[in-house]
Amino acid sequence: MFDVGLSELLVIGLVALIVIGPKRLPEVARAAGRWAGRLQRFVSDVKQDLDRELHQAELSELRQLKQELDETRRVMEDSSGRLMQDLQAVPAGITAAHSNTIAPPTADDSKDGGGTTSWTKEVEQRQKQPPGAVAGTAAEPAPPPAKRRRPAKKKKTTHRIHGRRTQTRRTGRG
Repeated sequence: MFDVGLSELLVIGLVALIVIGPKRLPEVARAAGRWAGRLQRFVSDVKQDLDRELHQAELSELRQLKQELDETRRVMEDSSGRLMQDLQAVPAGITAAHSNTIAPPTADDSKDGGGTTSWTKEVEQRQKQPPGAVAGTAAEPAPPPAKRRRPAKKKKTTHRIHGRRTQTRRTGRG
């Protein structure tokens, strides 16, 4: 801020000595030091107050954000609790109707008079299918396992070191 060198300070001190005099110079120097100290304290107090205000503003923003997050969390917990209650309230009959079960035979299911029903045919088909297969679909065979590929061999390279040709060995398997 102030670019005052040693030579400028000596000139200021010499002028102060001549103007103020040798008797009052120490008193004036002490007073000037006190004023400089007060000025420094005032500047540091202003900086601290500004920092405190900024910190309080940030804290109030964080508190407001925390309240919003807490409210959102409560809403999410309430809605998930209601959803879980709704899922648990689903009657067991509805879930059994949608599962992969076979309906018992009825009198209308008999196609031929010999008593063979479509229900028994369906049971036989289910027994032939592997577990986990969906009724009415053919079981798909599992894909063959993937083959392991060998890493490609690196090509033989030649280098010139100190004017001589050198060869590097092949790297890879072998």
